Amino acid sequence: MQPEQGSLQVPSSSLRADPAATARLTNLCQGDQVVADAVLALNAAHPTPLAVAILDTPVGSDYQPTGNMIVLSTKYAAQSMGSIADKLILYRLATGLDLLDVDVSNPVALQAFNTRQEHLWRLANPVPAPAPSGVCRFYQGTNRENFYLGGTSISIVGLQPGKAGSELGCKRWEKHTITSEYKDQGWHTVTLSFDVALSYARQHTEWAMGTMQNEPALHDVADCGGLVLCFDVPAASITGSDRWRQDNSGDLNNYQTQDTIPPQQIQVVERLAVPGPLTKVAPPPPMVAQLPRVAPQVNATPGSGTKRRVYPTNHS
Repeated sequence: MQPEQGSLQVPSSSLRADPAATARLTNLCQGDQVVADAVLALNAAHPTPLAVAILDTPVGSDYQPTGNMIVLSTKYAAQSMGSIADKLILYRLATGLDLLDVDVSNPVALQAFNTRQEHLWRLANPVPAPAPSGVCRFYQGTNRENFYLGGTSISIVGLQPGKAGSELGCKRWEKHTITSEYKDQGWHTVTLSFDVALSYARQHTEWAMGTMQNEPALHDVADCGGLVLCFDVPAASITGSDRWRQDNSGDLNNYQTQDTIPPQQIQVVERLAVPGPLTKVAPPPPMVAQLPRVAPQVNATPGSGTKRRVYPTNHS
């Protein structure tokens, strides 16, 4: 049997709760009632309480229904990785909840489930504080390799439009997906919207987690996951400047610039963009073929009638 895309193949016999990692889960529960309620929901569906295990072999993280266990690799036991470990615990808590049966035909139950999932996702990726008056705070979503790895990384040389664009050009977000992005050589695309940058960055995390189409391999999100950068620019310096322009995405938050942004001006505002929220949708209306048959009118035009509507089959 082939491994499921993006999943860790962990023998259930090797799952042992790690006290320090499980204490992180406990702290999250004590700090947020929604997290505590989510853990109670998982515990109610399993014979053992939710815990966190640390294993040497897997890359990244997973939720194992057998044993009701969140699994993290050894790297995330380090104190320096604590904030990322918390984000992964919240994400895997949400993936565990996603496996539970939810009556999606019940609007109240569906809304309650989705509200909780959205809360867990936002708790992992909180919106940063707004910029001061007269300042434009720009965000960019990228991956951790681009920012940290090597002497020409963003953390060393900053955002250099000529370098990032090279022969491929720089990112534009008309399609808003890392697998089919447009490029403009010599321009950096940035946005005033944290959530736009977060959406782009989380696709790097999904790729690392092996959940993107045609990319089932697992990578360490601490190395390859998405992050969000930000830098501040006086609004007056942009007005009328030929080195700044809005892109063609139609989103007024999205800009392109030919300015070099030095590394000391750039902050990591989100260390790991977590996928989500893992919400569900209500079932579609019944197919036309399932509706009660209505006798045709005597004067109906031959061949006329309602076209059969095709609904998507994936509702999760």
